[in-house]
Amino acid sequence: MPDTDSPQRTRLTVFAWLWAVAVVLHLLYLSNSYAAFSSLSADHVVHLLLGIAALALLVRPRSLALLAAVCALTPVTAWFEAPRLGNHWLLASLVAVVFLSAMAIGALSKTRDISGAVLRDALPAARLIFLVVYGFCAFAKFNSSFVDPTASCANFYLNEVARSVGLSQFNSIGTSGWMHLVPWIAMAIETGVVVLLLVRHTRVLGVIVALVFHGIIAFDTAHAFSDFSSVIAALAILFLPDTFFLSFTPWLRKPGLHIAGLFVALVSAVLLVWQSTDSGRLSVSTLGHGRDWLWWIVWAVLTAAVIGWSVRTHMLRSDIELLPAHKTMLVLPALAFLIGCGPYLELRVGTSWNMYANLQTANGSSNSFVIPVTAEFTNYQNDRVRITATKDSGLQQYIDSGYELPFVNLRGYTSTHYDTSITYERNGMTTTVEHTRDDPTLGRELPWWERKVIVFRALDATEPVACQNTMLSAR
Repeated sequence: MPDTDSPQRTRLTVFAWLWAVAVVLHLLYLSNSYAAFSSLSADHVVHLLLGIAALALLVRPRSLALLAAVCALTPVTAWFEAPRLGNHWLLASLVAVVFLSAMAIGALSKTRDISGAVLRDALPAARLIFLVVYGFCAFAKFNSSFVDPTASCANFYLNEVARSVGLSQFNSIGTSGWMHLVPWIAMAIETGVVVLLLVRHTRVLGVIVALVFHGIIAFDTAHAFSDFSSVIAALAILFLPDTFFLSFTPWLRKPGLHIAGLFVALVSAVLLVWQSTDSGRLSVSTLGHGRDWLWWIVWAVLTAAVIGWSVRTHMLRSDIELLPAHKTMLVLPALAFLIGCGPYLELRVGTSWNMYANLQTANGSSNSFVIPVTAEFTNYQNDRVRITATKDSGLQQYIDSGYELPFVNLRGYTSTHYDTSITYERNGMTTTVEHTRDDPTLGRELPWWERKVIVFRALDATEPVACQNTMLSAR
């Protein structure tokens, strides 16, 4: 087992602590409060256990057992949350399985070196997954709608960040020349992060750019980005060189750092308990401020530490490993790649590393500059509906937006909302259903693999494709 003061062990300790913060933020952003103490349903209990494990990991980030517990519970919670699953949590689940796999490899080896297996196999595989996922996120933005400043998610969210920091008069949505630059700058930054992290001589700069960029995005208080940004931060620091963690190791022994860590754990515990009670739900705004400040403080300290160390040492190079020692660990980065290909194969669109990219793939074509033709492996998006009337507030969003949606999405929603009334157009025919529970199709539950795995977004029939800035109900 590596020495407890080795830079490799320090790297794992810092990662584990940041990973616990990311788990806490994810739980705090769950609108339906899975960790509610009042419920003993399986999904609530699993989320509650994950919260307890994450709090314990915040206090004891050196514990491989606690890290294993968090990693074991993460994909289980993701399964319960699917199909309304954020990209960050699917990414977190893949990384969690990577760590569990590496621990299993270490436990089954002759030396029983679990910690060594994590360092040799889990960390490189996690880096690869990060590069794959982030690469697809950047690639998805190379489309005709994202570069249109009247529709681009880049302009939309820049406005939200500006309003969140008090610049309410700022507006980047329009046709002025400088407004056209906003999407291209976002594309350049995200593409640049991948390139910088791939080149060993610029990896530290890539980490800094990723931390600063996602820290700025998370200043948007109108949308929940701290959960995504915290996962990015935890994975990004894995690209830093051993020398950074060697210089950081003495700080782990300082009482002040332990007190600060305990304070973060205490604040996290208070916020989780607050969220999980009726009184917490009555104070959503106050809870949100506490949640945001928790992330902003952690992010500011982490970013300042990395930038300060880089400036002081003039270090931009990092010779970390990108390939795991045990080649079977490459299966999970390959799975991340396959998920990213989903929209272009029309296998699935939602939760496929293309969020907030204005990307639309359907009927054998897309608005992508690079892949204008898609492989129609499924026909789910050919069979879509337009809702014209409903008394259901969730489905009303589709009328208000004018979006169409695949029929499989509608079935997934109505099969669990039994008293929904709806009028919709499908294949040129108009159908009215007073109670979906009485309809033999809309009231019949989807098979688990369609309900959990086959995930599509709503379809915008206009051009340019609008920024879908929220997760609509029927997913």
